[in-house]
Amino acid sequence: MRFYVKLRLVFFFGKFILFKLSVLSPVKIMSYTLLLFATLIIFSLSEVIRFYLKSYELNTMYISFCAGFILFTPLVSLLLHPLFFNKNNGYESIKISAFLGNISLVVVVQLLCFLIWMTDAIALYSIYVDQNSFLAKAFNIKSEGRLDLSVEFYWFNLVLAYFFALLSLVIGVLPCLISRIKNNGVVGNFVSAFVFAKQYKKLLILHSFIMMLAVVLPLLYIPYLFILFFPFVLLTVFTKLKQDYLAFIKHV
Repeated sequence: MRFYVKLRLVFFFGKFILFKLSVLSPVKIMSYTLLLFATLIIFSLSEVIRFYLKSYELNTMYISFCAGFILFTPLVSLLLHPLFFNKNNGYESIKISAFLGNISLVVVVQLLCFLIWMTDAIALYSIYVDQNSFLAKAFNIKSEGRLDLSVEFYWFNLVLAYFFALLSLVIGVLPCLISRIKNNGVVGNFVSAFVFAKQYKKLLILHSFIMMLAVVLPLLYIPYLFILFFPFVLLTVFTKLKQDYLAFIKHV
């Protein structure tokens, strides 16, 4: 019954999207379609990981992957740029090389963050949560203190997910956004992102919290709602950041 209700929600949302697409421009249709496709990829990846973790009785560790998925936010946000930056709105002078430079740097930084975190998560889980797990045996991880810190591990990952959301917005979404509005070079765009973040820290704290909720909680408890929440929240946050940055540079 619960699966049927979830299926109906997805079906209703699909009909709503199709109706909206019928009155949108080709650029918007492309961006929304790619955003939904990227969301489905992340969702599918999360379900595959959930399945294999469950088969190895590592369900507790799934939240670590949910936290890591937030690091995909900057890459997915690139699909929203055609909605706001094209030849019809005065942003055609932006150099594509500078934009690609920002993208490359964002990809490298966040991929490294993801790999480092997943390695640490395996060690933390194997030492403090389940020392008899497959991971502990595979990596020969042993600890004298046999503590079960499953609850602490859960909350630690929620806090880390929030930090990842903030990191993704400041060094991921903002530099690429700034490069399309007022390009200052790769390094300059990152500096501008930190200056803006300092000025609008309360706004970014709120946006990061909302992003964390939109990714982690649906994937943990109601996976199909992730398909609805993530693109909507990302679009809302990206739009708000663009508006606030345009207002910010007018007073600089």
